[in-house]
Amino acid sequence: MLGAIIGDIVGSIREWRNIKTEDFELVPRGSRFTDDTVMTLAVAEWLMADPNHRPETLVAILIPLEP
Repeated sequence: MLGAIIGDIVGSIREWRNIKTEDFELVPRGSRFTDDTVMTLAVAEWLMADPNHRPETLVAILIPLEP
């Protein structure tokens, strides 16, 4: 999970750019988490909260009715 979040942040400013070099600043200014991190955390919450992993509970976590 941590690796996914770190990878999301590191790659956030490179998204949609075809960069082939391994010579880059690891966490440059402007890096941030994206919707990928938010969705990863929501799925993790679902897996821990609902032992039966029902689709309707996943939907309730992803699209809450109350803020």
